Amino acid sequence: MARVYLAEKPGPMGFAPQLALKVVRRKAGRRSEFVSLLTREAVIGSFLRHPNIVSTLDFDQVDGHYYIAMEFVEGEPLDGLMRAAGRTGQPFPALLGLDILQQICRGLSYAHNLRDRVGRPLELIHRDLKPGNILVSSHGVVKITDFGIAKAAVETGVVTATNVVRGTPLYMSPEQATGQALDHRSDLFTLGLVLYEMLTAKRLFEMKDIVSTMENIARAQIGDAPDQVDAVVPGIGDVLRRLLQLKPRNRFGDAREVELAVADLARPLMPAGDHYGENSSLRHSLRALSLAAENEGITPHRKVEATQRVDPGAADGVDGERIPYEKETIDRMDGSEIRERVEEEASTQRTMTLAEADLLEAEDSTAATEHADPVIRRTSAMLRQVMPQFPSKTGE
Repeated sequence: MARVYLAEKPGPMGFAPQLALKVVRRKAGRRSEFVSLLTREAVIGSFLRHPNIVSTLDFDQVDGHYYIAMEFVEGEPLDGLMRAAGRTGQPFPALLGLDILQQICRGLSYAHNLRDRVGRPLELIHRDLKPGNILVSSHGVVKITDFGIAKAAVETGVVTATNVVRGTPLYMSPEQATGQALDHRSDLFTLGLVLYEMLTAKRLFEMKDIVSTMENIARAQIGDAPDQVDAVVPGIGDVLRRLLQLKPRNRFGDAREVELAVADLARPLMPAGDHYGENSSLRHSLRALSLAAENEGITPHRKVEATQRVDPGAADGVDGERIPYEKETIDRMDGSEIRERVEEEASTQRTMTLAEADLLEAEDSTAATEHADPVIRRTSAMLRQVMPQFPSKTGE
């Protein structure tokens, strides 16, 4: 119902930044539910500001065509990288897969923990996390895109049937495939499917048709899948087994736990001399950026990064990121307010980006190297094992 184009936004003195422009087909734009879902995507996207999530920069309609402008990521979707690896006849590099997974976890943890102004969880769920919605930039940064069918606990101006199944069948959780209520642990089940596919080049529950696939997912019988991935990365089978539990309560509590478990298993695979540990750079440089921004009179709406686990049922006492609105205010937003909100967030992001550039320029090369996130650095270096000419220009 929509297409995504590479676009340029004309500016002064020839400045024309590239954007990804999602344009809704005119026929689809006449469907009120679809327009509401698109509006939800703009609202949610404007609140999500994290290095591992694609930013939303604009939302409007022109002559009946609705559009969302997002940051353009120079790189490839994860499914394209896996296909490229398959063409070489070589397996997808295990360490690359684990590093990509860690970055996905960072983005999910941020989104899952997001709260309103008074601290109530928004309970965001991606609902369609799949390799095609995971972008890997040529700089090694992994970004989750398309939170368009994410559902907040509070409906942002749209009420849809609770029994509507949304998502891609191959990457659904059992509760999603059977139309049950979802929480953030549904995304963790899908994360397990993505992990399995990266390490084995196979889709765990794929059958000859959609109905059989969804029935297979609903049973969540994973067979010897943990043994298969253990043969690639010793110990990862236990992580996979826990991610793919039928009952959400038996899975990991949150994406942060998954990231830490995977980081430990990645350590033996690291090249000699690589720096292990939870690092830093992103946290270090963003903390420094936040301080620099405050010194310049810029007051970010929320803290730079959430690091504590969030209990979806708790309203207080958990230090998650907050948006500058209460749930009820989001409910009442109309189209003009949404556009204003998106533009304000985009302006804040541009200001912070410029401040970050000034900060990095002020550091000498030794300091910059020391603070470079090892996960991102390795991801960037290992991409060329999969695709020597990365990023691809073939438009596959």
